[in-house]
Amino acid sequence: VTVPDVHTRPVHQICQNNGSVFSSQPLDFYNLFLTTAVTDGIKLWDLRTLRSVRRYEGHVNRCQHCGIALSPCGRFIATGSEDKCAYLFELSSSNYIHKLTGHTETVINVAFSSSTPKLTTATLDGKLQLFVP
Repeated sequence: VTVPDVHTRPVHQICQNNGSVFSSQPLDFYNLFLTTAVTDGIKLWDLRTLRSVRRYEGHVNRCQHCGIALSPCGRFIATGSEDKCAYLFELSSSNYIHKLTGHTETVINVAFSSSTPKLTTATLDGKLQLFVP
């Protein structure tokens, strides 16, 4: 099966919901996955229809590959950004809910902890930053 017109630029990351043994979520959440491409935002896809159901924008992604992550509870998306911030979105909303500042360079990768509410970010200059609520 081929999915046409995914992004206008090459997709540099696909992120599927893996869930966690530490949290529960509706079964429908396991039918979702994310894609991202430079200059083309983040798209949420439904495996059942192979259609994009939502687009997330607000972060800066013009030339670097900025990573994305889906939280273990399935409610949040994190992404890196070229403006030295990371962004947190609610899955059900296209607007970001938190802009995580304090980085010294482009945020190129993000990762949620599977057991505790923590987000780790990585920057182009090799630094890691941990965010806890």
